[in-house]
Amino acid sequence: MKSDNEFESTEFFKKNIRKILQDKRDNLLIPFRKEISNIIAEKFFDTDYYIDSNNILIYYPFRSEVDTTIVIKKALKDDKNIILPRVSGQRLELFYVNDPEKQLKKVAYGIMEPDTALCRKAKISSIDLAVVPGIGFDKNLNRLGYGGGFYDKLLPHIPKGVKKIALCFDIQVIDIIPVSKNDVKVDLLITDTGIYYPQDIFMKWIRLR
Repeated sequence: MKSDNEFESTEFFKKNIRKILQDKRDNLLIPFRKEISNIIAEKFFDTDYYIDSNNILIYYPFRSEVDTTIVIKKALKDDKNIILPRVSGQRLELFYVNDPEKQLKKVAYGIMEPDTALCRKAKISSIDLAVVPGIGFDKNLNRLGYGGGFYDKLLPHIPKGVKKIALCFDIQVIDIIPVSKNDVKVDLLITDTGIYYPQDIFMKWIRLR
């Protein structure tokens, strides 16, 4: 068990890494960010996980994140169910969204969330694929969130066997992410240059076409 000093040290490093990676991501030019978001989305669409899924938990993009609206629009066109989160106190509530333009509203910090008056609540047990956000990741699939701990609380309750996939820009991947005991790894990491699989430390040499 980590001591208080070790915990504080880990959180200090996390905070600094967040700042560095956030700045790098924010500095990507918008047209380039859009272009490589499409590349990342196409890789995701080619996975069996996407093809075989019916109920996809995903998030609406915020600021300079990978543009997940590309995934949301195609998934709805493919007759899949989209589940989006909404912050409620210290946890996330889940809702089905089939018309983002009408069913989402802007909340704190400009984040788009489901309007509870217009959306049907979703059960976590219905999820068969989860696309999770993160400010940074490492080659062992450790995830660095935004600091609120919302997904670290949610992900352990997702049905066993459901894959957790992250979509991010290659600049967000570093060698080592400091981890705490409650941090949850992803099962697959898709970037604009390729895909990281579990234990695949040589991914950089495997470029997907």
